[in-house]
Amino acid sequence: MKFRIHPLFFVLALVLTAFGQALNFAYTLLALALHEFAHGCMARLRGYAVKSVVLLPYGAMMSLEESFDRTSAVLIGLAGPLANLLLATMTVGLWWIFPAAYPYTLPFLYANLTLGIFNLFPVYPLDGGRVVLGLCRNRMKALKGLRAAGVCLSLALMGLCVASFFFGFNPSFGILAVFLFYGAAFGTREEMYVSVLCSLSKNYSVGVEKKRVAILSSTPLVRLYHHVNSESEVVFEIVDKEGNMLAELSENSLKDIALKCRLSTPVYDALRAKRL
Repeated sequence: MKFRIHPLFFVLALVLTAFGQALNFAYTLLALALHEFAHGCMARLRGYAVKSVVLLPYGAMMSLEESFDRTSAVLIGLAGPLANLLLATMTVGLWWIFPAAYPYTLPFLYANLTLGIFNLFPVYPLDGGRVVLGLCRNRMKALKGLRAAGVCLSLALMGLCVASFFFGFNPSFGILAVFLFYGAAFGTREEMYVSVLCSLSKNYSVGVEKKRVAILSSTPLVRLYHHVNSESEVVFEIVDKEGNMLAELSENSLKDIALKCRLSTPVYDALRAKRL
């Protein structure tokens, strides 16, 4: 899995630290990590591998290339926000058991409530947009509306940022507005999730390239899915460190073993386990 933090994310860290909110940033980062972990777990349960994640202040940007079935789109989209709301509820419950924890965990409550509620807005590229797309029949038409709504929400947040100068400056509104505007206006075409269950869905109407890819035997299964898409049909050559071929693996066989093994399993170990 490719994991990277958007460069402007560090701007948020510097701004919040400069305004004496370093602890708030740390709790926000923890809430974000748990948010994305929930998305990843639900994706795995629905037969998808997490291919890449670009971390943003509100989570990870939804990709224009993600092609979930409707149920998966809704469940994966809801998993992150619901995890944050559950964590917020558990935090309140902790105060009943350990009241002294209140001042130390209050920022964690706010971080989870903010992430959970904000991501439920039905705009692109938030999780609420993913849920709406999963429910709509005309995906392209819905996407245009969701992107327009995302731009409008970003402008509203920027307005709040400007207004906050008069009642206690809050830079978070402005940073969220910038990220949200960028995501809604430009989006990304990089896939975040690849389907383990539907890897054989090919677009033969425009032509499919057949190719062979050499993969080291110790490579995790999930890395192979970086080469799987609708425009090509891949045969993997499993090789040792000297480049000697040990086995061949078709996309069909990759799907079979990926459903039975952890995606972190080395490909050659997974092949041997299948034969046993």
